[in-house]
Formats: sequence, structure tokens, C-alpha cells
Amino acid sequence: MTLGHRPATLPLRLVVGATALLALAACGKETSATAAASDDPTSPAPTSASPTQQEEEAPRLISYAGGESPGVEVKQRSDAAHLTGAPADFKQFIGDLAQQNADASSCTDGYVGVTVQTLRTDGFAIGGVNDCGGYLALWAVVDGRWKEVAGTQELWDCKVLERYEAPSDVVGDACYDYDAQHERAYQQA
Repeated sequence: MTLGHRPATLPLRLVVGATALLALAACGKETSATAAASDDPTSPAPTSASPTQQEEEAPRLISYAGGESPGVEVKQRSDAAHLTGAPADFKQFIGDLAQQNADASSCTDGYVGVTVQTLRTDGFAIGGVNDCGGYLALWAVVDGRWKEVAGTQELWDCKVLERYEAPSDVVGDACYDYDAQHERAYQQA
């Protein structure tokens, strides 16, 4: 065999890649780059480990609070369905939290529930947790699961925000530095 001459059979990785591209084309998700690769059998095989890599969706910021609305009020598990645009695991987490609070509450004359104010779909949210009184909670995805990482009735603790890299579009642009004993600016994309 001479250099520059391709054998009549295609390498297995090209066949597998082309098969994956055909499957994507059947779903209507073929890109021009993948179309060119599948049309020309002499094109080199894709250099990435996965020839069908999809770009990650950019995080979306969903503001449930605004105007006259404090946010989406979740008093029992089923109310979490009103969190339009929220990932299913977040709805489950908030629904479970609200149901646990309702089941354990002895409050008879105040609001008992969770009020979701802001959600960023890459794993951050804030909202009120209430049982006749309450606090503002910061929820985040940690080790693949939603959990409460902070709660406050004041400014957020800077160390907590920095530890979790909480985005400013969710938590705001100020925090309290307990070591220096003063408020300071906070910025995290």
C-alpha cells in the first residue's frame, strides 16, 4: 500500500461515527459539520472521543418573584408542579421540602411552605422557607443532589457563597464577611 491511498474498507471508528450521524440525522439534529463528514467517506474520523457531542445548554435564570408576586408558593408536594421551567429534580426537592414542613408544623395562623423566588437551571436557587416565621434559603446541587447550603435573615455569608460559587444573578451582589466584620461586594458569574 502506498502513502495517501485509502483501503477499500473504512476504519471501524468511521463506520461507528457515520452510523451515529445517520441516527442523529433521522432525528433532525444533524449539523453542517457532521453532514460534511458523513457525505465524504475520505474525510478523517472526528478527533473527539464522541463524534456526536452536543453542546451543553446555557443555564437559564428563572425569576418567579416580581411585581405583586413573592414567587411560587409551594405548600404541599403537588404545588411544585407550578415551578414552570424548573428541572424535575428541583421540583421534587422543593415539593418534598414543603411537604415535610407542612407535616411537621404546629403553626395554625401563619404561612407554612416554601416560596421559590429565583432559580438558575445549572443548580442554584433561593427562596423563603416558612413555618409561622422563616428565613431565606440558598439551595444548590451538591454531589448531584439538591440541598440547602445556607439560610439567612440577613446578608449571605461570603465564605458560603464563595465555597459554592453561587452566581450573583441568584444571590445578589453583596455579602457579609464575618472575619472582617463588614459587608462587601460579591460577584460571581
